[in-house]
Amino acid sequence: MIAPPTRRERTSRGRRGAVLAVVACLAAAVPATAAGAPAVSGEFDLGGNAPRHLALGPDNAIWVALDGTTDDLARIAPDGTVTRLNPANVTSPVGIAAGPDGNLWVTQAGGVARFSPADPDGAQAFAIAAITDPRGITAGPDGNLWTASGDQVVRIPPANPAGFTNFTVPGMGARGIAAGSDGRLWVADFAGGRIVSVNTEGTPTPHAVGGGPQEVAGGFGGQVAYTNPGATPQIIGRLVQGGSPLITPVGTSDPFGIVYGPDGAYWTAQFATNDLGRLTRDGAYSTLALTPGSGPRYLTAGPGDTLWVGLETAKKVARVSGVEAEAGPGSGVRPRLSRLTLSPARFRAGRPGTIIRFTLSEPATVRLRVLAPRPGRLVGGRCVAPRRGAERGRRCVRWRTALALTRQGRRGSNRIRFTGRSGKRVLRPGRYRLAVRPTDAAGNRGREVTRAFRVPAPR
Repeated sequence: MIAPPTRRERTSRGRRGAVLAVVACLAAAVPATAAGAPAVSGEFDLGGNAPRHLALGPDNAIWVALDGTTDDLARIAPDGTVTRLNPANVTSPVGIAAGPDGNLWVTQAGGVARFSPADPDGAQAFAIAAITDPRGITAGPDGNLWTASGDQVVRIPPANPAGFTNFTVPGMGARGIAAGSDGRLWVADFAGGRIVSVNTEGTPTPHAVGGGPQEVAGGFGGQVAYTNPGATPQIIGRLVQGGSPLITPVGTSDPFGIVYGPDGAYWTAQFATNDLGRLTRDGAYSTLALTPGSGPRYLTAGPGDTLWVGLETAKKVARVSGVEAEAGPGSGVRPRLSRLTLSPARFRAGRPGTIIRFTLSEPATVRLRVLAPRPGRLVGGRCVAPRRGAERGRRCVRWRTALALTRQGRRGSNRIRFTGRSGKRVLRPGRYRLAVRPTDAAGNRGREVTRAFRVPAPR
């Protein structure tokens, strides 16, 4: 069971990493078994750096936390171009996730760092003493970032990371963390042989599973799945709050990273057997071979029905295409909204306004909210409206709904004109966020996606 390695000596290269050519090689050991079946469609070199966690960024690129051999981050653009980066305030990151504020967030020894995908060199670091053993990080259902380290679960407000709150779970030795569809955070407790669910107030509920679980992923209907290479035999487990674990033995594959795929199945990176495991919500298990000796460790879901897998030994990232979403309502799969843009992102209220574009994985009702900034004070790790008794809390920014629209979206590309008006309500000059969330006909709600925009003052 690996722990993050110590930082190696940097080379004398500049802060900005070089852009690398794509290694567009298919893995010969991975034939597609049927038309449209999942298959490796490319491998991308990381310049001698081992990948850690991966995340889909708001720019539709895949971002990779690197071990810091020569660089700390990599960005794989939609066209496959790899850019290696070395921001001054990012040091051997481990976890990486897209935050609700449109930034990327990483965990590192002693804290976190935040950066815009448009300006990674401008990363800001924030000290959090509770992060002594950095692991994964995730956006929570409450609008905060969450991570776990040792016996601590840490809640981080995006607008004020210094206002973090840490909660102690006695006996825990945290590994992975994920947001569940039940509104809880779920942590793999390697030391305690448990999966620990935590509500957004920080109250933990342990679920004994034995062995040494490593990573966890939230699925549909409150179910989560976890990898447990420390169990005998090694297993992938499934669990719901208050339920008993359902286990699937996977031999000596060393299952590690896990993600809930666009096809409504859990996918695991299996280091020892150099393959991916696929486990459905009902327990059907199969595998997909990767390049021999490549050492898959972590993975994430990407755009266009893809998975992206960090190959630790090969120091590459593999793309798996053809992970197609289950069809329509009743499948239990949440609709996915991606490629959200506003063009232009700076416009005056009134015509012509702006064009909102996005892509849907299935037909869905789309709720669009325009969020306006409001002053607030931090109380108990939350940004609340100013009130008596909260005067000493640090100032923060609350994002409140100023306008709301509902539209019917179709599978594939969608286009909506927005003028900054809704009935008699008109947006005043200022900065705003657009938050868009899809819901399909069965009531499955997708992840809310946000983008920033600005309404300038009249000329």
